[in-house]
Amino acid sequence: MGELNKIKFNILNQLHGLCAHCSTNSQKAHRCPVREISARVQSLRGVPLIVNSEFKGVLFPRV
Repeated sequence: MGELNKIKFNILNQLHGLCAHCSTNSQKAHRCPVREISARVQSLRGVPLIVNSEFKGVLFPRV
């Protein structure tokens, strides 16, 4: 797993815990703003910037 994917995975896990319904795996239908944010984080694409074997950020392509 790449460094960018590891960071996105950690962010998604933390976001998942912010919604009471999602964190308890409730099957109750609800409008979840956390799910919308999670989808945006998952869609991030770019080139990881690594300096001296340390992740420094992401270079995003121009659209």
